[in-house]
Amino acid sequence: MAVKEAPPPGLLDSFSAPLWERLNLSGLRPEWIVKGQHRGYDWMVIELEHRATGLTAESGTDTTTVFVMRLPRKSKDWYLPPHRITSVQQACVDDQCVYVAALGRQPRVREWRHWLDTAADVADEVVRSEGSHTKQAHKHPGDRSTAGSEAGPSWNPHDGKWVVFWLFVMVPIAGVVFLSLLFVYSDWPRTGAVIKCNMATHIGSALYGWKMWAHLGMLATPLAWMCKMIHTMVTRIHRPGFGLQIHLEGAILLGGAFVLAHALDALEASARAVC
Repeated sequence: MAVKEAPPPGLLDSFSAPLWERLNLSGLRPEWIVKGQHRGYDWMVIELEHRATGLTAESGTDTTTVFVMRLPRKSKDWYLPPHRITSVQQACVDDQCVYVAALGRQPRVREWRHWLDTAADVADEVVRSEGSHTKQAHKHPGDRSTAGSEAGPSWNPHDGKWVVFWLFVMVPIAGVVFLSLLFVYSDWPRTGAVIKCNMATHIGSALYGWKMWAHLGMLATPLAWMCKMIHTMVTRIHRPGFGLQIHLEGAILLGGAFVLAHALDALEASARAVC
C-alpha cells in the first residue's frame, strides 16, 4: 500500500522540464510525496504548495496535487498532442516524465485512480507518438502546426487574471460609449443631426452630414476594438504569447480612446452653434 513520504532534498530540481515550470509557478514547496506503480509505469504524486495565481491573491498560497508518470526511457522525441490539455487538466511531458494536474486542486485519494489512469493514457499516447512531430517537421518545415506541442496550449495560469484585468478596464469604457450613443443620438431621428447644447451658455455644436457620421464612427471604434479583444481572450488564452498580445491590444485601446476623445472635441469645436 502506498504511503506518504517526506520529499527528498532537491526533488523539484531532479526533473528536467516539469509542469510547475511550464506553468511559471513560484514559491514552490513540496509537502509530501507518494510513490507506486500503475499499468506498468512508476508514478509519483507530489503535493505542491506554491504562490497563488489568482488576480487578488498574489500574497497567498495555493496547493496543487501533481501526478508524475515516469516513461520507460529517456528521450528527446516524446510528443504530447495538444488535445490532452483542457480547461480542467494541465499536462506536459519532458524527456523522462509525463505530468498531469488541475491547477489549485487536490483530488481525494479515492479519485487518484482516475488521475493515474489519465496520466497512464497520456504516457501511452506519448510512447506511441514518439518522434512523430519531428518527422512531420522535417516533411513540412514551414508548417507551424507540425512543430510540436509548443503551437498548442501553454497553460500560463496568469492569463486568466489578465483577462479579468482588461475586462475591468473595458467595461467602464463601453459604458461611457453606450451612454454617449444613447443621449447624443436620441434626437437624431427627429432632427437628422447630432446636437449638443450647454444649457448654461446656450452654445453647443450641431453636426450634420459627414461630420455626424464621423462622430458616430469615432464613438463606435472603441466598441469594435473591444470585440477584437474579447475574440483574442476566447481564442488565444493559455496559448504562447497571449499575455503580450492582450497587453498590446489593451494599450492600443487606451491610446486610441485618448486620441479619439481629443478628435471628438476638435470635431465638435468645428461645428459650434448657438442653441
